[in-house]
Amino acid sequence: MKRLLRVTLLAVLMVGAASCRRSGSALRHAPERTCVVLSVGAARGLAHLGALDALMERGVRIDCVVGNSMGALVGSLHASAPGEDMRTRYRAFFRQYAHETEHEAKKRGAVGAAVGLLAVLISGGALAPALAAGALGAAGGAASVPELSHERFTQVLERFHHGARIEELPVPFATFYQEPTGEGLHRVAATQGSVAEAVASSAANPFLFEDATLQRIDPGADRVSAVPVHDACELFPRSRLIAINVTDEPAFYRSDLDCEVREIRVDMTGTPVEAFQGAGEAFESAWRAGHDAVIRALDDGQW
Repeated sequence: MKRLLRVTLLAVLMVGAASCRRSGSALRHAPERTCVVLSVGAARGLAHLGALDALMERGVRIDCVVGNSMGALVGSLHASAPGEDMRTRYRAFFRQYAHETEHEAKKRGAVGAAVGLLAVLISGGALAPALAAGALGAAGGAASVPELSHERFTQVLERFHHGARIEELPVPFATFYQEPTGEGLHRVAATQGSVAEAVASSAANPFLFEDATLQRIDPGADRVSAVPVHDACELFPRSRLIAINVTDEPAFYRSDLDCEVREIRVDMTGTPVEAFQGAGEAFESAWRAGHDAVIRALDDGQW
């Protein structure tokens, strides 16, 4: 099943790339609001934190946020607490995730130790072999806890956002995900309901989370959804869209959008998964890439 869906994802990627063309767009009237559009990008998406910090640093008002996958996570962090430093906000989220991971590892380790001891004691083993078996059981139990778990990610998001609903956020927010159907993948807009469920659905990448169920799928394989400019304009028409793009490809969208689009490409080398920890040079490098790209765009007078 997973292999079939992965093939489908690649097919959608190719179709998406051919279905739209990239074009600049200009409003025939003054924009009514400014929306930030955040691309997919896995660990590269941490650059969105720096991009948002740069916009706030320069006093750019953000009236709405649309993001997919990693862009959904970062977008929700801003939309739920506008004005807060994004590095601090992300680190607070990751601390909760890391704490839950450690707690689960200890719990599974304890269970593994108990099972190992019980097995040896029932068989009449001596104390020393029993302790050794228990230690191995504990190690095995802890090792069975994946560092990146979609289920844990969803649970931590729910607690971090205190069960918030999208329609209650101080800044309007939206994200997208895909659902498999008998006719292929169907894109779904999440504009209301649980913030945690929406973000987790948009970030359900089976290549990142081993336990992703594939009932809802990261929309990033669709080239158009990778930087959801078109979707953002449909949800928030007559807007100025600041699209932060950390992918290797330019954004694709229709030429007749009723929105002013300003795309900022963030050029980055591969970002290791360790950057997700919110500390260290890999994380800081990703943050700086997004921050500096926005500052350059502002200084160059791109809008």
